[in-house]
Amino acid sequence: MAEGINRQKVNSLLAMAQIKKPPVDVKRIAEELGFMVVPYPFDDKKRGILHIDPAKGDKVIGVNETHPKVMRRFTIAHEIGHFLNGHQHYEKTFIDDETKYYDPHFRQEKEADMFAAELLMPKKWLEVDVQKIGLEAKGLAKKYQVSEQAMWIRLTSTGLARKYSSR
Repeated sequence: MAEGINRQKVNSLLAMAQIKKPPVDVKRIAEELGFMVVPYPFDDKKRGILHIDPAKGDKVIGVNETHPKVMRRFTIAHEIGHFLNGHQHYEKTFIDDETKYYDPHFRQEKEADMFAAELLMPKKWLEVDVQKIGLEAKGLAKKYQVSEQAMWIRLTSTGLARKYSSR
């Protein structure tokens, strides 16, 4: 069910930002939603932060400036996922690090990751590309500007790896 809802949200965002092919410009989408994206020197474990201060009108996504570009892109998409899934009503600031996965907000992290994967690698685009070039994760990852690991997870979680593995 979350997959379908994420797909609807992503389709709306892509239409709003007039993005029709990969790679998705996540910074532009964040800005369209009113966020300022700011590189920040977090320690290596922290990926990003979503900060909303309605009183001041601040909407900021901070990303770890020391992480590779593909990871920063995923972090921006992940933080957009927190925002669009309504997670900001639990706390105004989310700091994503490894310990976050052991606390009660685990489901929020999973939802934000699922959203980020759909935003960066929309299934409908990915299926077209897999039909054309096959399950070449390295090439697909480069085209979508994501890590190979993220691409393999997406190919398996969408069922595309199984569907096209016999070809």
